[in-house]
Amino acid sequence: MKKHQSEPNDTWWDLPLLNHHVEVRLMQSHGTTPNIAAQAIKSTTRHGFLVALGWVAQRLNLVEILNRHLRIKQKTYAHTPVDKVVEALVAILGNCRYMKDLNFDPEPLVADPAVAQAWGQERFAHFSTVCATFSKLTEENVQQLSDALAEIQAPLLQQEVAAVAGPDRSGMVIVDIDLTGQKVRGETRQYTGTDFGYIQGKLARGYQIAAAFLSGKQQRFAIDGLLKSGKANSRSGACLLELIPRIEARIGRPLRRVEWVEACLAQQKARVRQLYQQLQTVSGKGSARRKQKLQREFQEEVQHLREVNQRLRQYRQENRTNLAPLRILLRADSAFGTPEVIQRLLELGYEFTIKSYSGSNVAYKHLFDAVPAENWVEVEKNRFASEAVTVPGPTLLAPYPVRLVAMRRWDADGREVRSVILTTLQPEELTTTEVVKLYHGRQTIEAGFQEWKGTFHFGTPRLRKYEANAAFTQLVLFAFNLVRWAWRFLSTNSPKLAEAGSRLLVRVAARCRATIRCLGDTLRLVFSRGTPLAGAEITLNRATPYPYALLTPRMSSCSRET
Repeated sequence: MKKHQSEPNDTWWDLPLLNHHVEVRLMQSHGTTPNIAAQAIKSTTRHGFLVALGWVAQRLNLVEILNRHLRIKQKTYAHTPVDKVVEALVAILGNCRYMKDLNFDPEPLVADPAVAQAWGQERFAHFSTVCATFSKLTEENVQQLSDALAEIQAPLLQQEVAAVAGPDRSGMVIVDIDLTGQKVRGETRQYTGTDFGYIQGKLARGYQIAAAFLSGKQQRFAIDGLLKSGKANSRSGACLLELIPRIEARIGRPLRRVEWVEACLAQQKARVRQLYQQLQTVSGKGSARRKQKLQREFQEEVQHLREVNQRLRQYRQENRTNLAPLRILLRADSAFGTPEVIQRLLELGYEFTIKSYSGSNVAYKHLFDAVPAENWVEVEKNRFASEAVTVPGPTLLAPYPVRLVAMRRWDADGREVRSVILTTLQPEELTTTEVVKLYHGRQTIEAGFQEWKGTFHFGTPRLRKYEANAAFTQLVLFAFNLVRWAWRFLSTNSPKLAEAGSRLLVRVAARCRATIRCLGDTLRLVFSRGTPLAGAEITLNRATPYPYALLTPRMSSCSRET
């Protein structure tokens, strides 16, 4: 392959510094004058869509916000630590499976100065120095990176939430929560923070990623994610409850159910009084042992009482400061449907649709079989639902009208599969069939995970250090959203591009040769002949304010029900 020959004026191409004065100077250096406004400035690239994404990143003030937040303890020579964090993001968006692909890919990114300049740098650094920067990251740096990316995305996420919630903010904002695994490869013990757990259906060493996705008007968007060790188990509910504050910081929160928590507090006080009276009256043979047991129960209930009382004070304060509450519905699978999670979500004011039981308990089979056939409604092909099954609900601190919807289906081999959906949505709002279909809509998060792993090569960790991989997780979440939001700033004459999914944009458009033309405040990118996108154009006008309320094109992605 012949080495690509740059245009004669490639050396000036420095988009962050391009302004009216620089343009005048360049025109004069070519023997022109400022009056010849039609003189377009031209360069070329082998990674067309990456240049367009670089322009979008500058519109979002990516580098400026990262510089304000990130404080990585590393000396600066030719490149700052922030430069190398940005380069890692470009590698994710540029279809680099490994960090070394920055240098050793057949068409390496570091050899394409037009891409680096579009992202605010003169040239990219060697991949080894990028890895060295990530090896210096601390837990504090990971949080700084998360805060910076949250600040960049805040207005865009808020626009998505506003479109779903409506002018009166009464519309239901749907958030999906789940875990996905990352198996490590090679010398597994060299990956810090990993542990053995069930990853992709098998016992293996690796990480788990707890993530929350927002269902927008047309798209799904990543809200936030946490990198956990491989033994992280969603059945404890800790992952979900840990994500709640991060979700609320990014999209808002509902009103807390203060009245119901007050009822829980009253029930807890009654329980404490009952145990105290039993302690005073215990006597007879074996009383010492019974008294010791009652004393332990009494102390536990007193501690629970203090915790509920403390949460109640906090909820009252949060309601006073929540001037624009949202109605948020959480969807999660059966692993998150523990009584502790249900109790806390009810207190926090969330609506939810969670699969509460796996249905593998033999006792449930008799309950399911006892329901008359006419009480089962076919909600989907070979899938039936009923609300006449008397399965026990979760044990809560006070009664709450939680709705239980039983489901049954048969596999191809004739095996019956039973499950129960637990939801706060009442029959006057959604029918049984609608509840089941709403729950199955959570397959959007499974499709999101497939996109992470298939499009962004995120099925295995890129680096060895836990903090480095945690930071990389935040960058992948941002890349997932950036390819969707890009079309709010860009326009194209190509229906194929406008309707493209992220896989085509990252695997094809980011690898196509293109010509870059700058004329005043208008930037045009034209894909070259001989490429899959030959003749397609992308335009960005840097002077035009872009409305954030524009709808984004739908990103297609295959998913299957699991």
